Amino acid sequence: MDIRCPICGEPWDMDCIHEEVEYRYPDKPWYNADGKYNQQIYDTYYKPTLREFGQKGCEALTAFGGTHNELSKDDNSAKLSSMLFDVLGDDIDGIASELEDAEYMGLI
Repeated sequence: MDIRCPICGEPWDMDCIHEEVEYRYPDKPWYNADGKYNQQIYDTYYKPTLREFGQKGCEALTAFGGTHNELSKDDNSAKLSSMLFDVLGDDIDGIASELEDAEYMGLI
């Protein structure tokens, strides 16, 4: 599923946030010394990255050279995405689901 940039409305796959976290922290500090994954530690890196996307949009995605797409700016998608980030916060699944529903209903 896609999330939308809250500035320009550009669609991004939800996984781009995970990929951005791995780009910023290539040493993957959420794995302990014996290679075991720790979700709580991962969340300390993931949630701020997601919040940054909610505030800056495409520009927060440095791994992808993120810049706002002014040529195909979609104000309706951007406004809806911005509102959903404000209301749903860290619930990226909820944001993506609401955006998918809005697209299905022809709202964006």
